[in-house]
Amino acid sequence: MSNSSQDFPITIFPWQYGSWQQLWESKQKHKLAHALLLVGMDGLGKSQFAYELAAALLCREPSGWGVRCGKCHGCCMMTAKSHPDFMVVEPAETGKKISVDQVRDVIKNVNETTLKGGFRVIIISPATSMNVNAANALLKTLEEPAPNTLLMLVSNAGLRLPATIISRCQQVAFSKPHHADAIAWLQKKISDEKVNPQLLLKLADGAPLKALALLESDVISLRQGLYQDIYSLSQGQADPLQLAAKWQDGDPINIVDLLLSWLTDILRFKVTQDPVDLLNLDYKTEITRTGINLLPNNLFVYIDYLQQARSDLMRAINLNKQLLLETLFIRWTDYVSG
Repeated sequence: MSNSSQDFPITIFPWQYGSWQQLWESKQKHKLAHALLLVGMDGLGKSQFAYELAAALLCREPSGWGVRCGKCHGCCMMTAKSHPDFMVVEPAETGKKISVDQVRDVIKNVNETTLKGGFRVIIISPATSMNVNAANALLKTLEEPAPNTLLMLVSNAGLRLPATIISRCQQVAFSKPHHADAIAWLQKKISDEKVNPQLLLKLADGAPLKALALLESDVISLRQGLYQDIYSLSQGQADPLQLAAKWQDGDPINIVDLLLSWLTDILRFKVTQDPVDLLNLDYKTEITRTGINLLPNNLFVYIDYLQQARSDLMRAINLNKQLLLETLFIRWTDYVSG
């Protein structure tokens, strides 16, 4: 059956229509799974999809394809973030784990009668943030589901969840849209004619929402300045300590991500000797020149260091930002010089 965009909620994205149709058909046939695992790369709108599905299930008068009415008591309570049968479980602080006590609150909530006599919906995001005890506590609820209750686990890395959790959920996999479709969608969202949507989407690895986030965080300008400085550092024309001071106000995660992108291109070039597949194609001259004399072992060691630094930053470990940047640029100077 063919559907137009008007059939679906305006707050879900075109690349999600297929998943929405499948789930809503299951709901209409009273065959909706009790637990869904929404998986896919960052930047595809999984959390927004989960919220919209919850809102549709809690709406008193949704359309045939799950477009919520926006006027009933359920919709009004969702808008006011006060619906008693809706719950979002997430880390209390960025970088923290979802605790077993939080999951016990979920279990308690599941075992109570819905206050509005319809569905109860619980979103756990990101599901991989559950610690071991929390995941084990959730398992019993997944094994013995309560009627009219939907658990939605949202994850960028579903395979990192325990197999016992995965096996008890219906997986809903979100894939990045076709390149032409993603570009067409981005062009409608970008008002600045100077912005290159092709480059933006490349940097976001094909994820449209991540591309928009990069634009909003001014990563394009950051990238230009950082890559110029890194290349100057490679040529012995810049001082690592001065660069660390210069970039002190920058987001360290963005800086690390951009460096990883640069290094991945160097590695790609060293393997293929062909610049055509470089992500940062507009810097192919600088990347190929830097890669010529860079020893592969030094490259791998530096990539490992950056990945560990990123992991520490994501876990909100109390790092000294100035020291991190100084070490980052000093190591790069040492590795490039052999």
